[in-house]
Amino acid sequence: MMKKQEFVPRKISEKPLYELKSVEDIPVSELYQVKINGKEQRVYHTEFFDFVSFLDENEKAEVEVTVNEPFQKAVIRPAAAQIPFEEEGNKISISLPAGKRITLELDDKLESPLYVLPGKYIPKPENATYVFESGKAYNVGCLQLNSDETVYIEYGAVVSGRIYSRMADRVRILGNGILYGGNWHAWDENGAEQLIVPVLGENIEIRGITLLDGGSWHIVPVACKNVLIEDVNVLGKVITGDGVDIVGCENVVLRNCFIRANDDCISIKAVEFQDPSGCTDVKHILVEDCLFWNAEFGNTLEIGYETRCDEITDVVFRNCDVVHCQYEGNQSGGVLTIHNADRAHVYDIVYENIRIEDAQEKFIDIKTLDSKYSRDRERGMVNDIFFKNIEITEGTFPVSIIRGFEMKNEVCRPHGFYFDNVVIHGEKVMSPGELHMVVELSDELKFQ
Repeated sequence: MMKKQEFVPRKISEKPLYELKSVEDIPVSELYQVKINGKEQRVYHTEFFDFVSFLDENEKAEVEVTVNEPFQKAVIRPAAAQIPFEEEGNKISISLPAGKRITLELDDKLESPLYVLPGKYIPKPENATYVFESGKAYNVGCLQLNSDETVYIEYGAVVSGRIYSRMADRVRILGNGILYGGNWHAWDENGAEQLIVPVLGENIEIRGITLLDGGSWHIVPVACKNVLIEDVNVLGKVITGDGVDIVGCENVVLRNCFIRANDDCISIKAVEFQDPSGCTDVKHILVEDCLFWNAEFGNTLEIGYETRCDEITDVVFRNCDVVHCQYEGNQSGGVLTIHNADRAHVYDIVYENIRIEDAQEKFIDIKTLDSKYSRDRERGMVNDIFFKNIEITEGTFPVSIIRGFEMKNEVCRPHGFYFDNVVIHGEKVMSPGELHMVVELSDELKFQ
């Protein structure tokens, strides 16, 4: 039985526990073997999942998975993609459309899935500043970038370390290789190094790469403007291992990514954690066409808890699939969540065309609250939150919560929640009761 993780914080390290000598230092799967169009692939292994990444070459990829243990049932997600597959003995044959990332689960075991992650080929840019070549492992420590610098990680390369920039514009981190953090922490240690952190930059691009097993948040733009994160895989396994934390940013697009995190998959914040500039208003954020797996801790699509700015507004989550939001048990976990624990006015937030296959704790969890993360003395308002074409297709019928805040000298009542075609297990819900929702100190919930 796998040991359950606990919060084991540690300080940021100046160097890893050990240096990678070769790409073979990352373990390979003993459970799965994978061929893509007849060619054997390297299948990487962690304590909680295995994965294979490969380059799209055709309109479809013929994927053959050999499972080295007996199993009774195979499930491919997201179910809405309706990916055809055949089983014969211990082999699973999958006809996979180009660019379609999937998860393969055996006998409902969530601790040993296979992630199949095709990617678009990213050609090497001219005049790239740092080039990491296929088949090689690199130890870069903390790589600090300046304006107009480009990192290119080739498919088959593994780079151990962190990438950081401050007041650097037009920074690009591209390729089809792996940025690795697993040799910087023990399997259950967390709360330390963050893998990609641009601070106070404009026109930042992160595209194509896979981030694997960071000891904390993986991609963290702080007080940046005009950020593109596209075709990226984030595969985290430790507590506090958030996928992408958008901190005090403006004009961010996160598109066509797969994020598996044992904490928040996406978190939108205003916080001074990396730099005081992180306490800046957040606006014009778009997350679309993504696939999410939220493991035991944290939330799937989160705003908060740290909201130390004046406004968080114009945030859109659109056309995404949530294959799992696992049970946390600390009264925090949920799929669509806003935890406004500081002063920000959070408004004009849109959740649209989102398909959820497994929500084990809460569906919607929106609270104005004073929490252990709070620093501001006053609570901020939450209003004008829109849910359109949201569906939970499988699993339990989870509860939802909308709750305001009241103390002796302060009352904050969130208001203006609009539910348009929210469907649970095939039934459209038309009231808080039908949604299994607890509503306290909140107003104006409208269903259609």
